[in-house]
This record gives sequence, C-alpha cells and structure tokens, in this order.
Amino acid sequence: MRFLKQEVLNAEAVQQIGAFDIAFYGNDQLDDRSRESAKLSKNAAKSSFQVSYDAKDFTLTIGDESYRSDDLESIPLKYPCKSIVFDATTMEFPEIALLLYAYRHYSPNLKPGCTFIYVEPAEYVKNEQAGSDAIAFQLSDSFGERRPIPQFAPALSANKKAHLVAFLGFEGTRVLRVLQDDDGNFYRQVTVVFGVPPFQSSWDLHSLMANTNLLTYSSPQVSFSGANDPLSAYLLLGKVQSGLLGSGCSRLAVAPFGTKPTAIGVALYCVENQIMRVIYDYPVRKKGRTKGVHCVHRYAIEWQ
Repeated sequence: MRFLKQEVLNAEAVQQIGAFDIAFYGNDQLDDRSRESAKLSKNAAKSSFQVSYDAKDFTLTIGDESYRSDDLESIPLKYPCKSIVFDATTMEFPEIALLLYAYRHYSPNLKPGCTFIYVEPAEYVKNEQAGSDAIAFQLSDSFGERRPIPQFAPALSANKKAHLVAFLGFEGTRVLRVLQDDDGNFYRQVTVVFGVPPFQSSWDLHSLMANTNLLTYSSPQVSFSGANDPLSAYLLLGKVQSGLLGSGCSRLAVAPFGTKPTAIGVALYCVENQIMRVIYDYPVRKKGRTKGVHCVHRYAIEWQ
C-alpha cells in the first residue's frame, strides 16, 4: 500500500475533487461540515451509498443491503469499481476499516484506488455546563459496549498480552475507561498519541487538558502524530510493532479515539497487518457538535 496524496484543497480544487466510480458516506445530518462533506463526496462519484455498522450483530449495511462481517467478500462483487471516495467526515472507523478490508482482500481483479475526504470544522461547540477545560466539549451523547470488530480481534490472554496504542482526542474518558476495565490483565504497555501538530492552534491543549486524568492514572509512554496526517499514524504503528520483540508483548492493540485522519491511518495499517486488535467504543455523535467549515483535506492511496 502506498500513500499518494495528503493535501488541503483550495476553493478551486474542492470543486474538482475527481471522478470516482463509487462514494461511500455515513451520517450526513450531524452538523454543517457533515452535510458539506457528504455533498462533495457524492457529487464526485457516479454512484453513492450510505454506510452504517451495527456492532451488536456485526452487520455492515450499504444502501439497503446488509452484510455479515464474515461475508465481506460479497461487497466487491456487488459494488465493483476502479476508484472509491470515502467520506471520512461522516463515516465511523468500523465502516471505513471493513470496507477497506473487503476491497483490499476480496477484490477479484485490480484493487481500486481509494481517496478520503475530510472536512475540518470551523469550531467545536463548547459545553456551556463545563466546569473546566477538561470537559470543554461534549462531542458524543453516549458510548456503546466495546464489542470487537471480527476482522480485527485476535485473542489476548495471560500469555499473549498487548501493547496498547491509544490515539487521543477531546474526550478524555474513553481511553481511561479501557484501562480501568482492563486493570492490567491484557495490556502490558501503553502508548498514548496526541495530535501534534494540531489542526488549529490551541486544539492540542484542549486534548491535553481532557486527558490529564489518564496521564496521571497510567503514566503511559507519550508520542505524537499530526492531527491531519494519516501517514504519520500508519508509520507510528509500524514503529511500535517492530519493537514488540523483547517487550513482553506479543500483540499490538490500537484505540483510534483521536482525529479522523489518524483513524484513516490506523484503519489502513490494520487492514495490511491482520494481527492488530482494535478497541472501539461506538460513540453516538452529538448533533450540532461543530459549526461551520474550515477547510477540506484529501488523502489518496493505492494498493500494491
């Protein structure tokens, strides 16, 4: 797999994103940027399909068709294409990862090129009830049970412990809950990753403040990966995995709780390295969580 593009599009380029066979998008009614992003992605493709994932029955729904996670090989046959645009703004991590897995491993012919569109908000809506910066933003209404994603769920045990790499965002309790529930049973080492440099000035400070309790609780190793840089996240996971030998860990686990661009890098790495275990908590995104549109990012890869 090779990264081809990581760029911010100017106004002219936004209107000429490309011509794709298929666009996949998620919930396009959350906020200003979700509507704009889905519109851009759909307009750039010959056909478009809304995608959702149900963690309770491990079902990926594309348009009006549903696929069990053990039936992903049907997807490239049902939706054959040479090029795909993923509306990463509106799609959740499991949806992106499972579609990438299907086309990477089950495409009968040449694997399609993949482009991701991500629209950055002008601002996040502050939580007016917040008593401190640690809870400055309420971006999700709730979180689900941390059910495994079958393609990315190798077993952990007393003899197969993991190094957990957790990408951090503004919701500081997410990784803290994972570690408190584990209580040292399966995660021998922990690395937390801040989105530095951030999209906008001071956003990294919001993330730091939100995760203060996590840093105090677990004293993890700290690393950094650009908030808008999927390649950096991809390479960081490779570096951590290469250091597993001799660390007492036989698995690499990842929690993609940071920015969507870093989640794209994580999804690509997981698809290419199937020994990865993904930790995900299925947030229910809060409607109106952001305002406005700041800029449009485009990322493109090809399979090798």
